[in-house]
Amino acid sequence: MLSEQERRVLAHVDDDELIRWVQELVRIPSVWRPEQGVGEEEAARWVEARCREMGLETHFEVVEPGRPNVIARLPGPEDGPTLLFEGHTDVVTEGDPQAWTFPPFSATLHEGRIYGRGANDMKAGLVCALAAAKALVRSGVRLAGTVLIAAVCDEEGQMIGIKHFVDRGWADRVDAAIVCEPEENHICVAQKGVMWIRVVVHGEMAHGAMPLTGANTGYPAARFLTLVQELEQQEIRAHGRHPYLGQPSITPTILLSPPRGGGEPQNNVMPGATEIVLDCRLIPGQDPDRLARRLETLARAACAADGRLRYTFQVLEVRPPTATDPDHPLVRTLAQSYTDLTGEPPIYGGVPGSTDGTILFARKGIPVVTCGPGDIHIPHHVDEWVSIQEIRVAARLYVLAALRYLGVVSSA
Repeated sequence: MLSEQERRVLAHVDDDELIRWVQELVRIPSVWRPEQGVGEEEAARWVEARCREMGLETHFEVVEPGRPNVIARLPGPEDGPTLLFEGHTDVVTEGDPQAWTFPPFSATLHEGRIYGRGANDMKAGLVCALAAAKALVRSGVRLAGTVLIAAVCDEEGQMIGIKHFVDRGWADRVDAAIVCEPEENHICVAQKGVMWIRVVVHGEMAHGAMPLTGANTGYPAARFLTLVQELEQQEIRAHGRHPYLGQPSITPTILLSPPRGGGEPQNNVMPGATEIVLDCRLIPGQDPDRLARRLETLARAACAADGRLRYTFQVLEVRPPTATDPDHPLVRTLAQSYTDLTGEPPIYGGVPGSTDGTILFARKGIPVVTCGPGDIHIPHHVDEWVSIQEIRVAARLYVLAALRYLGVVSSA
């Protein structure tokens, strides 16, 4: 049940401003286009301006040229806890604009939805965090802890933004984090990890009419993939299905022969190398290092039949899975807050992909809950959209999360 004080603070959420802010941010194209040197800077400047307007302590940090982070603080007592609201300013490519019903960066308001690239993933969630902070500031309430907002770059790529955030020490005093990614305001207490592995099988290039004069890499690559498929089944049997994440997977996503940089394929040329990239999705209980060692053993075995064959094995990225105890105070706070706002029981879930939260969890052990507005299945789609009703709920959910998790010293 909402207290009178909570109702007073929630009354400072301005729905018209909330919708307008989402539209303004969506209208800023923030696709990373390295060939043009264009990225998240304009969107980050917009976020910075809103934070400064509401009086937050605000920091603008350039991670790489054109790719900044914005960090803002609503400080509380030094000895109080810190709650992080985390989001990213980059969005994926819009693809062919002609395929969209509305222009991809128009932020068109239509039948209770805002349409546009990034509306769902995840500018609406980021704006909800800003709107929640503004309501807290407007209300004059004094929290017993600190609200920290991170709007970082490059979540859709190598996550250099959140890595920079951690390296700069911003995460050192964070007690818990809400990642504002689109999850229909479900309370996601787990997320899959990811490990990307690149294997290149090297042989000897030859004429297609005289294959015995070379060492064909296609067959050992095929043997390797067959062994990988068997390993995937072993991992499923060993680790089962997670209640929120389902089963682990090992998916070949790139198969190139010749590999990148190896020239153009020709019908009558047997390439000297074959490249394979594996996308391993991990659930809690899996050990990425152990899995990588097993995969390298399979690569070695696949090349053992011919002394002319060799392989290179590279772990490109590792983001371990996350799991937060459903009884953690932040989870319980969000669950009760959701019910108090909507009259409905909370829905718990997991994130099938990997968010910036994997870095916070892996590097600093920060309990992470992913919870934000937006249909779970809409990110990266043409005609991406977000529900205005979910935005309204999310902004208020974040207000209550701050009030209840951090506690209140006094109100104006």
